[in-house]
Amino acid sequence: MNDNTIYQTIDIKPGNFKERPDITNEITPEEYFEQFIFARVNLCSLPKIESLCTVIRFDIDGDNGGSWTIAVERGLLERVVRNCTDTCVSSNETILHPESSFRMDSETFMSILKREFTPQKAFFKRKVKIGGNIMIALKMNVLVNYL
Repeated sequence: MNDNTIYQTIDIKPGNFKERPDITNEITPEEYFEQFIFARVNLCSLPKIESLCTVIRFDIDGDNGGSWTIAVERGLLERVVRNCTDTCVSSNETILHPESSFRMDSETFMSILKREFTPQKAFFKRKVKIGGNIMIALKMNVLVNYL
């Protein structure tokens, strides 16, 4: 899963949200990563896990899919980038190297966000492929509570 593909990145800037936005049926994975993820994670009322520091790549197949890498520091979302092959111009030359990666289709990803599936259930139904550090992947269960 960590295929060592070199991606160019486009940094996603946090939106100007005062409250944590809801996940609706109309939101796509692209909209989630590029508009809502900062507010969803950082404005979550659950206590942050200070020991959660990682970089994770999400490869979402299907409609409005794509590839995004997130950096979490002390339980807070610090950086989100859209990963591109050679088809986009990079806004920041700093490359994030994921410790773990997750590949799934857009329907599975949205089902996990809407709490219709747990990440474990999706994994055991072979709807999610995990690469890299499996211990970080297990912590993803905690991070999903913030997503």
